[in-house]
Amino acid sequence: MNRFWRHELFWPAVLILVGVYFLLHNLGVLWWLRGDIFWPLVLIALGIFFIVRRGRP
Repeated sequence: MNRFWRHELFWPAVLILVGVYFLLHNLGVLWWLRGDIFWPLVLIALGIFFIVRRGRP
């Protein structure tokens, strides 16, 4: 599991998730998930993830 979070796999996974979000939103599947709420939550979650990860030995 630790191998997934290495730099070489983390950012491609983020790009895939962003692409899936845009695709599903354009298809009307995610009509209830507004972008003005989604992106700040993603940025906050990433910030918390980086802070917690930095604190680990």
